[in-house]
Amino acid sequence: MNHFTKKDILVFDFDGTIADTFHHIIEISNLLSKEFNFNAIHPNDVERLKDMTSQEVTRYLGVPLLKVPLIVAKGRWQLHKSMDSVKPTEGLRELVHALKSLGYEIGILTSNSLKNVVTFLKNHDLDVFDFIRASSKVWEKSHGLDALMKDKGMDPREVIYVGDETRDIEAAQKAGIRVAAVSWGYNSSKALLAHKPDYLIHKPEELLKVCSGSVNPAGDKP
Repeated sequence: MNHFTKKDILVFDFDGTIADTFHHIIEISNLLSKEFNFNAIHPNDVERLKDMTSQEVTRYLGVPLLKVPLIVAKGRWQLHKSMDSVKPTEGLRELVHALKSLGYEIGILTSNSLKNVVTFLKNHDLDVFDFIRASSKVWEKSHGLDALMKDKGMDPREVIYVGDETRDIEAAQKAGIRVAAVSWGYNSSKALLAHKPDYLIHKPEELLKVCSGSVNPAGDKP
């Protein structure tokens, strides 16, 4: 396993990884469930849903697949209205500034809207990322990673994706890059480990240990 060098590039997911949007998304989902006739999320569903993939959640809630693009678009619009109340993950601001001070190139690849991301970053002293790439293709993050690396001439061996969902792990694996899964977002540690990320971290500052090569790969014992 090759560890980071100063030329490595860290690409972050946004929702659940940088921004603590989980409870906002639940509220928005329940609001849209009335309009699009799918099941609302009840408090006792939350931990169960964290163990599911995005596709499993969609089936569990009975979300009409043909309406997913419209539901996602309306969800982004609803989220934009509440962006001023969305907070960063605790310790994330310090991590981002530490990475910048150490000379790492950092960016964002997200299925959220560019407008939402830019608004959030400016609100929380996080407007220091080298690039932001937003894509409306919820299920095709691997294509987004491929396009990003091609556009910027990145070597896949020098890129790591940092995300909180099983689909982030799958996208990174399809794109042939390393992935650090974070357990503070949408999916549980159990679900993330089942998809075999290169690293599983539980606090933002642990990513600095990954960068220095002083943390074991996911699933390994200390």
